[in-house]
Amino acid sequence: MKISDKQTDSLFKAFGLFLEAFRFYVVEVLQKEAGDKWPVWFVEALYPHHRDTWNEGLRSGSSPEALIDYQYLKSFALKYKDLLRNDFKRDTNKLATRLETICDTRNKLAHFSDITNDEFTETIIQMKKIARSINMKELADELDALQKVTPKKKTITATTTKQKTAASKAWFRTVIPHMDIRQGRLDESIFAANLAEVALGNGREIYNNPAVFFSKTYFTAGLKNVAKTVIKGLNGKEDAENRVISLQTGFGGGKTHTLISLYHACKLGRNAARLPATKELTDYTGIPEFDSANIAVFTNTTTDAANGRKTSDGIVIQTIWGELAYQLGGKAAYDIVRKNDEGLIAPAGLFKEVLAQCKPALILIDELADYCVKASARKAGSSSLADQTISFMQELTEAVASTNNCVAVITLPASPQEVGNTPEAQAILSSLQKRVSRVGADTQPVADDEIYEVIRRRLFEDVGEEAERESVISSFMQLYQEFHAELPNNASKSEYKKRMLKSYPFHPELIDVFRIRWASSHDFQRTRGALRLLAAIVSDLWKRQQSLPGANLLIQAGSVNFANLDAMSGQLKKLYGNAYEAVITADVAGSASNAFKIDNDKSEYGNWYLTQGISAVILMNSFGTDGAKKGLSIPEIKLNLLSPQGFNHNNINGALSEMENNAYYLYYAQSGSQGKRYWFHTKPNINILINQAKADIKI
Repeated sequence: MKISDKQTDSLFKAFGLFLEAFRFYVVEVLQKEAGDKWPVWFVEALYPHHRDTWNEGLRSGSSPEALIDYQYLKSFALKYKDLLRNDFKRDTNKLATRLETICDTRNKLAHFSDITNDEFTETIIQMKKIARSINMKELADELDALQKVTPKKKTITATTTKQKTAASKAWFRTVIPHMDIRQGRLDESIFAANLAEVALGNGREIYNNPAVFFSKTYFTAGLKNVAKTVIKGLNGKEDAENRVISLQTGFGGGKTHTLISLYHACKLGRNAARLPATKELTDYTGIPEFDSANIAVFTNTTTDAANGRKTSDGIVIQTIWGELAYQLGGKAAYDIVRKNDEGLIAPAGLFKEVLAQCKPALILIDELADYCVKASARKAGSSSLADQTISFMQELTEAVASTNNCVAVITLPASPQEVGNTPEAQAILSSLQKRVSRVGADTQPVADDEIYEVIRRRLFEDVGEEAERESVISSFMQLYQEFHAELPNNASKSEYKKRMLKSYPFHPELIDVFRIRWASSHDFQRTRGALRLLAAIVSDLWKRQQSLPGANLLIQAGSVNFANLDAMSGQLKKLYGNAYEAVITADVAGSASNAFKIDNDKSEYGNWYLTQGISAVILMNSFGTDGAKKGLSIPEIKLNLLSPQGFNHNNINGALSEMENNAYYLYYAQSGSQGKRYWFHTKPNINILINQAKADIKI
């Protein structure tokens, strides 16, 4: 008997969890022997055709860790038995067979071939045996829950000292972060969505595995609208003018995530309805009426502008038109535009023939402007490859618009700064905008008020019961009403309560630091950057939950400890300069900082790490505003820090006074009725230096 749709979904998730964990194990085992050369050792275990696939992945920009996949694991287990014997002992010789069984089931799942209940059970049992052999108990427990399909609600805590009482309703008693966050496996690629990797079947499971991807995706209004237009177009039920969609949003605006969503939904075709995680999307868009679309993906890393790309059957593709044709229909479709590809001449009227052979066809183009900047250096007759590429976009859009069951989605940056702030970049972007239909150009993949749910879905597998969330936020609102004179005017209003409910378990001020202040920098990706930093904060607090002071009803900015968060300090220095390392060390975090010393000297502050919390809040909010709005006022600082069952709000004033007298890099100025505003700067405060010099003078 074949497995149910729920079991299919569970199996997809099991494969995602197992691969991510086993990748970590493979790297760990090989690094003990080979150090940084571990990828060379891994490749030595691969069969020749697997090495070709591995090398193509490297050329596309994938990291070696992200390229470790199921088809390679059997040969790895056979090659390195001696290295594996310490963990697997008598089962070492069985490991390759177990991994082969797992891989076979995964291949059947990827093609939605029928899988029996026995195969489902056997596959997960083999995964659990391997997980227990390498001491990954949490992975084994997760797999066990997936095997049961409808697991009971989990309660997971850090394995440290004594437990807090359930009555505290701390956020870590209510919500459950995803396993990668609980375990602190937060390398750069976890939040770096890469469309090219997904198209090659490489990369992290969170993007490459459709069930995992959609389970962690919040379907924003913008994403659903674009997906509906695309699926209707591929079904043959969308007007010609709506089948060319341009997405033009700012850095980190959700474009790549939208494209990956379209890729998976259209690759799944009718099977999209079989995954519970896609139900909300297909309910809105309608179920695809095709088995699987032919999809071509072109990004700035797909084809090298200077050298082209060599395919597995020996063709050297030079251009975007050659690449799209080859991906859609293989050699037969490529032959239609072969001469144009070899001669670097944009086709005229030919691409409609390609589409006619390959429909339903979806074309996804990302980072085209960046590719054109590179292509401008390559001559193409009397013009450049960039000129020919820009010319081709008109050919492409006209071909798509006149061919039923075909859709093209093209992203363009919102400003030239994203591709290089030069006259050439501006000219390229302007030319592309003129040739690409602006249908859907105003679609915003992630609206401002949707980012809260995007963050929750990506970082947490469970955010608790609505009643629990309502209880926590109500206690905050009671506190804000009691001390309304000490806080900003909006804090006790109903609209602010709605924001708090949306942002739970985060305090909205923490999310807004990244969403608004840090995002004012062109180099900060609004959605991806916020996710990465918030994940690091959650991971750190999850590990330290037993030693945190107070009730911890929400994750607040005052709980951020820069000394533990390389991701935070690294991003801050990248955006605003390395000189902030001195600010952090001298004033904000670590045992040598002034904030730490003040807390250490006064228990009424130190019991809550209050001065360190104040300093972290001020530092994070020192950017994105100028003039009279620079930094934070005392009411704003209190909004970031106050919590039910917490410290006396007057202690914030006292700790601020101590910092005024001792901090090297803290600045403050009077600003109207709200009093002083505080911020940090990399230039030492001259008044502090003078006062300290006076104190050092011996009379």
